[in-house]
Amino acid sequence: MVSPDPTNASNLSSGDVPLAQLGNAPATDTTTLEDDIALLGFKVAVNGSLAKYNLVDQTEDAFVDATGIDASASTGETRNASKYYSGKGISPVVATGGTVTIDGDYTIHSFTATGAGTFTTDTAQSVDLLVVAGGGAGGYYAGGGGGAGGYISTIGHSVTAASHSITVGAGGPAISSNTYSNGLNSQFGAMTAAVGGGGGGSYSSTSGQVGGSGGGNFTTTAGGAGTAGQGNAGGTGKAVSSQCGGGGGGAGGVGTNSSSNDVDPNNLAGNGGVGLSNSITGSAVFYAGGGGGGRGGSVISLSGQGEGGNGGGGRGTSGASNNAAVAGTANTGGGGGAGGWPTTGSAAGGIGVVILRRATGVEAYSNMVLQSNSTTAETTATKGDIVMTYTDGSGTATLNTDITAEFSADNGSNWTSMTLAAQGTTGSASPHFIVSAHNVTAGVSGTGMKYRIKTLNQSAAKETRIQAVSLGWS
Repeated sequence: MVSPDPTNASNLSSGDVPLAQLGNAPATDTTTLEDDIALLGFKVAVNGSLAKYNLVDQTEDAFVDATGIDASASTGETRNASKYYSGKGISPVVATGGTVTIDGDYTIHSFTATGAGTFTTDTAQSVDLLVVAGGGAGGYYAGGGGGAGGYISTIGHSVTAASHSITVGAGGPAISSNTYSNGLNSQFGAMTAAVGGGGGGSYSSTSGQVGGSGGGNFTTTAGGAGTAGQGNAGGTGKAVSSQCGGGGGGAGGVGTNSSSNDVDPNNLAGNGGVGLSNSITGSAVFYAGGGGGGRGGSVISLSGQGEGGNGGGGRGTSGASNNAAVAGTANTGGGGGAGGWPTTGSAAGGIGVVILRRATGVEAYSNMVLQSNSTTAETTATKGDIVMTYTDGSGTATLNTDITAEFSADNGSNWTSMTLAAQGTTGSASPHFIVSAHNVTAGVSGTGMKYRIKTLNQSAAKETRIQAVSLGWS
């Protein structure tokens, strides 16, 4: 009797086909089905916030947490909060100098003592800088207010891995005679210096001085000029029966002019120019306000002194107030208040400041070895399958060159390379690349199943992100 031909469908409607002839039927390719099962497992893990979990002869890990990874055997790996692993991490910066404070992901170095200092770092990076010079002192007897120290604010200033010199300018000392007193410059490294504030003019002999911001004058001529990009000019005064000085310039505005005249008893000295607000320390602070002008003369029934500008500018003085002029606030570079009558002496300018804000750590890239914890197979495994999704954070990864896969059936004692093949993407919305390798014969069989993924040639120009991995066996 001749057995029916199993390749002819009409012969299968009845009768028996010998088992020996079933080998003529074509083998079923289950690769796509296996890939789909793995992808479904990834979605279940993500949607259910599931840690690594096992199916029959398969383990799934979408990196919802780090429990599936053997950190002791992996190198260069960083798990991102968006649930992927890559070789991109944060390398801490070691730096010293000044008073150190922390603001979130940033470290702040504040230099507040006058004179020289040093900022030293082991990492080249971009930093934010605030450099404010010392404020000028107010003028003597109905003098002009002191000009604020020059103000420089820089975002993204490049520093090298080296020591960088710091200079914090002192405020101009108070004066008790018809002269002037300028503030001193501040500087970070070789960058342009913040110019010290101009001293306020003094009655009948000296004019308001040029500076970061200019000092106020005691006559109707213009006060001292400010330095372009760092400050503003001082105001004018009036040398009349009740003399009044102009306000010192500030980083954010000119010093105001005196409003006095020969017959008005309400003679008013000029106010200091406003400073500028800066949040480099994490809080908004005004710096570099101008000092207020002083008021003199025989009519002393009203105060009339100039107020200091917001940003550390000191108030001037007058006969009716009979209070000493106020110094510029330390570490703001504020201008000092001017003297009046009968209190004639001026007040000092405020000390400057240098503040540096840097990222506490910088981005670093390394080649990654991502090794899984072991999963125990129910029976001895002789073959392995892997399905993996990844994305390109930057650049384009080349399979089996920039990204490789291996598996082990004996707890990592021996590893078998797997040739990855592209299988498409997960969809059009933020697609992940799907790659897989199937029916790879293990070099050594066993029941301790592990995978090992490597990313190579990693840099800022090429960052490969492993999104999920499934390892199966048979």
